[in-house]
Amino acid sequence: MIALYLVIATIVGYLIGNINFARIFSWHLRKKDITQIGSKNPGTMNMLRSHGLKEAVLTLIFEAIKVGGPAIACFFIFQTYLPGYENLAYFLSSFGGILGHCFPVFYKFKGGKGVACTFGMFLFHPLTWWVSLIAFVVCFIAFLFIPFPFIVTNSFILIMATYTTCIFVINNLLWWIPIVVILWVNFAIIIFLHRGNIKRLIAGNENKVYFREKIFKKKKKETAEVTSVETKTQQEKKNDKTTSD
Repeated sequence: MIALYLVIATIVGYLIGNINFARIFSWHLRKKDITQIGSKNPGTMNMLRSHGLKEAVLTLIFEAIKVGGPAIACFFIFQTYLPGYENLAYFLSSFGGILGHCFPVFYKFKGGKGVACTFGMFLFHPLTWWVSLIAFVVCFIAFLFIPFPFIVTNSFILIMATYTTCIFVINNLLWWIPIVVILWVNFAIIIFLHRGNIKRLIAGNENKVYFREKIFKKKKKETAEVTSVETKTQQEKKNDKTTSD
């Protein structure tokens, strides 16, 4: 019976993972199909590349919640009714959510690469949330200087998988073996989904993306547009005053 509950937690996580917020936000905010622009990947990085920082942050938050939210709910439910299985239920649910994002049945198994979702896996767990936030800040700074985003994102997942493995193994927590297997199978899947980026990097033709310039240039552009509007408004007021005089 416990096995059935764990399977249900995984399936529910998978079905919720099918919800793709990059597709939703790209269409409703910009009226564009994210799978037809930029890298054509329905994920946070393509949202940043194709639309901007605000859209990317919004996507990141919701993608993390869609995986971490159901997982932490499973954690507390199992902790209450089936103590000892809460960690296993948490990682099974979150792994199901990541699989649902990467291989969504509702989108013919064509999804994103699971980085933002994996962030959600670590962000909501009681033992890893604070480390995931520190690692996220470090990686965000790295984004400003490293022109290959997938290296930074995969490094984040590697760091968090290693840290979580150490926590569970050192403390000999219940079900640490299947949990560690989940962590590293997830990492292997994400590396596999980035195989195109890796091949291009080795070949020396991977596209460089300087998000620091992209972000700051956009801010400068927005500032310039605001200044231009203010100047135009002031000029119109001045002309109106001259005309009335």
